[in-house]
Amino acid sequence: MGGSAPERRPDGRGGAVDGALLAATDVVRTYGGRSGVVAVRGASLALHPRDFVALMGPSGSGKTTFLGVLAGLDRPDEGEVRWKGRPFEALRGEERLRIRRGGVGIVFQSFGLMPTLSAIENVELPLRVSGGDLEEARGRAETWLTQLGLADRLHNRTFELSAGQQQRVAVARALITDPEVVLADEPIAEVDTENADIILEALWEVVRRGGAVLAATHNPEAVRYANRVVLFRDGVVVQDGTPAEVAGHLTTD
Repeated sequence: MGGSAPERRPDGRGGAVDGALLAATDVVRTYGGRSGVVAVRGASLALHPRDFVALMGPSGSGKTTFLGVLAGLDRPDEGEVRWKGRPFEALRGEERLRIRRGGVGIVFQSFGLMPTLSAIENVELPLRVSGGDLEEARGRAETWLTQLGLADRLHNRTFELSAGQQQRVAVARALITDPEVVLADEPIAEVDTENADIILEALWEVVRRGGAVLAATHNPEAVRYANRVVLFRDGVVVQDGTPAEVAGHLTTD
């Protein structure tokens, strides 16, 4: 696995929200009250079917906060986030829960794994929580972990796995529900080039079936898989275009 990235679909839509699966408009998020830190300063971004977007920018630029708002885990102070054209604020509780359980898959920068569970138990957890068949959940979890190169680590607990292995477990957990959108925070930060390709290929399966991926990353390897690159600095989107359009502005800081 690895070597050549999937064929990219050129995209000139940028932040247009028409037909978007998930879209943020003029989002502001501040921590610590009025005198606190403004982490996101009026950022807008739209994810359309078959988008693979690399969200790039320096550490501390607000990428993680922005992903949390997009995921519905954090409420914006200003602006709004829409799921298929409907504001999150207008969604009922069970609708939000359904989106979080199956519509949006999240890969956390800190992995967010349960330390008392094995790799396969962590991955099958979203299906078990939603009341899915236990045997089916176990089979799907094993399939994803095997695809991500962890067939020999199915029953290892978190503390028995390297950071790179934990990262792949977190990716498998995000993908097991067949989400329409995946929001991934530094999904290839802890792995070598070969395993980065394995992860990015797995994420591309979401794109192939008509979904979208937004990957916040410092790793230029992700750009080979992206049809859009969004540059994020000081809490705002400063550029949104194809990799060729943005290439001259990319840095690895």
